[in-house]
Amino acid sequence: MRASLWTLGLCFVLAGCDRNIDLPNCTTQFDSTDYGKYLVDTNQGLATDAQGNVWYRCKAGQTFRGKRCLGDPVYLTRSEADSFARDFSEKVGMPFRLPTKNEVKAIIEPSCKSPAVNPNVFPGLSTENYWLQESSWHGERFGCSVYMYQGSVSCRQSVEIPQPVLLIQGR
Repeated sequence: MRASLWTLGLCFVLAGCDRNIDLPNCTTQFDSTDYGKYLVDTNQGLATDAQGNVWYRCKAGQTFRGKRCLGDPVYLTRSEADSFARDFSEKVGMPFRLPTKNEVKAIIEPSCKSPAVNPNVFPGLSTENYWLQESSWHGERFGCSVYMYQGSVSCRQSVEIPQPVLLIQGR
């Protein structure tokens, strides 16, 4: 019995070591003209993913020009991020909002990391936590975010810590 438990424990330990740490950097995985699964509007800085969601290709605070995001991104608390999305929507005449975790999961590239998105679609995206629309089940002091290194989601982010924002067109 004791040997069986030891063997079972060893199997769990070894299975836990199978992580994809050695994934290549996404910036080296895509040819410079490869937009992958996206339909890209190079004039307006928008990209439509395979699920039909329309994304603004730059971080909040930046402007898309040519193939680049120009300007300095803004880092916002969770409530400031919601306000920014409303103001941005008003300015561009289209509804935008923070993405949900499922919407962000749809743009994550599982074959690469740092950041785990197609760099041609989202140019200059940094490896940081980005706010998500969901509220945390840990209380109103916490919010949800996605870590763009490999796409993991956490709902234990203090809503008072400024973080970058990606925007998706609201429906």
